[in-house]
This record gives sequence, C-alpha cells and structure tokens, in this order.
Amino acid sequence: MANHDEDGAKIALLAHDLRTPLAAMRLTAEMIGEGSLDVAQAEQLSVLIRSIDALTQLTGDLLNAGEQVEETLSSHYRISEIMLEVTDLFRPVAEARSLTLDVVCEEDVRGKMIRKGGSLRRVLTSLLDNAVKYTDAGGIIVELSAMTPEETSASLGDDEYWVSLSITDTGPGIDPDERDRLFRPFVRGRHGKASAPGTGLGLWGTAELVREMKGRLRLAQPKSGGSCFEVQIPLETQDAIERLTDPAPSSGTEPVASRPGMTLHVLVVDDNETNCRLLAALLESFGMSCDIAHSGEQAIGLVQKEIYDAALLDLHMPGMSGLETAEELRNLEQGSELPLIAVTAALESIGDQRLRQAGFQEVLTKPLSPALLYKALEHANS
Repeated sequence: MANHDEDGAKIALLAHDLRTPLAAMRLTAEMIGEGSLDVAQAEQLSVLIRSIDALTQLTGDLLNAGEQVEETLSSHYRISEIMLEVTDLFRPVAEARSLTLDVVCEEDVRGKMIRKGGSLRRVLTSLLDNAVKYTDAGGIIVELSAMTPEETSASLGDDEYWVSLSITDTGPGIDPDERDRLFRPFVRGRHGKASAPGTGLGLWGTAELVREMKGRLRLAQPKSGGSCFEVQIPLETQDAIERLTDPAPSSGTEPVASRPGMTLHVLVVDDNETNCRLLAALLESFGMSCDIAHSGEQAIGLVQKEIYDAALLDLHMPGMSGLETAEELRNLEQGSELPLIAVTAALESIGDQRLRQAGFQEVLTKPLSPALLYKALEHANS
C-alpha cells in the first residue's frame, strides 16, 4: 500500500509541475492573440489554445486520480462542442495526409450536455488519433446522433436518454479474429503493428473511460470497408440538468482590450522566472506596472518599502509558501490592507476556505485567463 500511495503522490506531483509550463504556454498564446493576425493564424492559434486547455484538463484528472472527487452540478459540457473542438485538433494532420474529416450532428442532439466532459474528450481524442493514423486514403466521419429506446437495449428512466458518437474511417479495417481481444491492454492489431509504433493501451483505456461513463464501446465494419467505433452513452435530460444547476456563470472570456484601463502597481510573487516574465508582460498590456519577488522573504521586504495596489502570490513556493507569506504580510502595517490574489495550479490541495482565512480576496487557477486576472484586480481595488 505504501508503494501504491507513493506512486500516486509522484503522479500527482508530476501533474502539478506540468501545469506551470502549460500556464506559461496559455498566457503566451493569449498574448499573441492580442496582436494582429490573419484569419489562418487566428484559427491556428485557437487550435493551439484548445490543445493546451485539453492538456490542462488531463493534468487535473491526474491530480484527482484515486480520490473521490465530487462532480459540481454546474459542470455540464455540450457534447457537440467537445466533438467539434477535438475534431479541429486533428484537422491539420488529416489535411497533411490528404484525408477528409467530416462532422455530422443531428439537430436534436446539438445542445445535449454531459458531466464527464474530460472523459469524453479523451475517448474521442484516442479514437480519432487511431483513425487518422491508420487511414492512408479516403477520410473519417465523426457523427453524433440520438438513440431510440429500442437501440439502447436499456430501461430508460424519466431523466435519461442515450446518444451515439461514432468515428468511421476508410482504413484497412480490423481482422475478425482480432476484434474480441482488441480492447485488452497491450494488444495491437496486425495493421497497427505494421504501420505505426504504439503500446496497445489506447483502446483499452478508451473502453475503461466509456465504462466509467456507464456507456458502451462497439466496433463494427462498414460494408464499404474500414472501421466504425461507436460510443453509446446515457445522459441526463435537459429538464434534469436545469433543475439541478444554477445559471452558468460568465466564462471570463471577454476580451481584455474591451475593458477600461486601470493604473495599478502590482507585486508579483513567484519562484518561477517564466511565470514572472509572463505576468509582467500581461500586466504591462493592461497598462499596469509591477515589481517581482522570487520568494516570500523578498515580497515582505518590498512591501515594507513600497506601496502596492495588489499582490499576486504563487501558493507553492519553496521555503516560505504563499500562505505563510500572506500571513506575514497581514502582520505588517503596510501589508494589512493589501489586496492579496492567490495564483495556484492545485487549488484542491489547499481549499478555498483556508485561503480566505489567510487573507486572500481572490483565487485564480493556472493556466491564467487574462480576462479573469483583470477582473480579479478590478474587484480587489473596487
């Protein structure tokens, strides 16, 4: 058990450490987006940002692995949007291989929602990756449709219905004698072994994710050839979702450039030099100035000599942590009223209540959204 716990801790630490470069990438990409881009560049940047967000969501899954994490009732995701976003990630690769990549979505399911958006994203990513990788000519069709009670072969409750998400390709297909064992770990089909390297874990992991969603993963061979992987998943009805959720909060994606300017002098406290440079550039783009401290001790020294309108504190610093720094600042005459904003890649390891007790007025998670950062600074100085 000790080894299992130690391995879990190492995975969680790795996931936490991955969030720092991902946050830097996200901020850099959004800052590039503030410049002048043509249509093609803007589309490419959008794909890059969505890819970073997908990786960030995966690190969150790793941090929560093995823990009983409560699903927030407001965290419902539109399936059609996930389908379009993931498909767009593979479009450049498909075009480079001269493959068509089409999306078909029935009007009736366009607005359907799912709680496990991260799991569905991983499932679709895995299946599309295989389809593009192993298809040499022709193309791939991704289709989302509703299922009838007869098709589900399940007893549906009043608050439940099923949808089908299928990925059909014109590749070599899968030999009949391989289909039964294809979803086992470390098993690869003959065509896969011959055409590309791999571990044989992709389809097994996909099947496990679908099972966690209480769905089914099926493989069929179209008459025209190739393969068709179909994900069948049960969902809550829209009525059930509306009864259980509050109105969706603002996503904070309003362009920063559209907001009125604020002239603030901000203290940035972070031991990571890349994060400091990016935050400094971001604050400059807001028309704000800043000083940088690479430790809690440096931050205390600066606050004793300088007046700041707000402080951005990274919570996970070596030596004096962000929490300890906040508590020390509150003991200073100059820092007792200083608005403190926490910046963290692992809020779940501390908890919002503990941060409030330490004196933080706002909490931001990495990767930082420029719009949410501006809003937090605005709120802290209102």
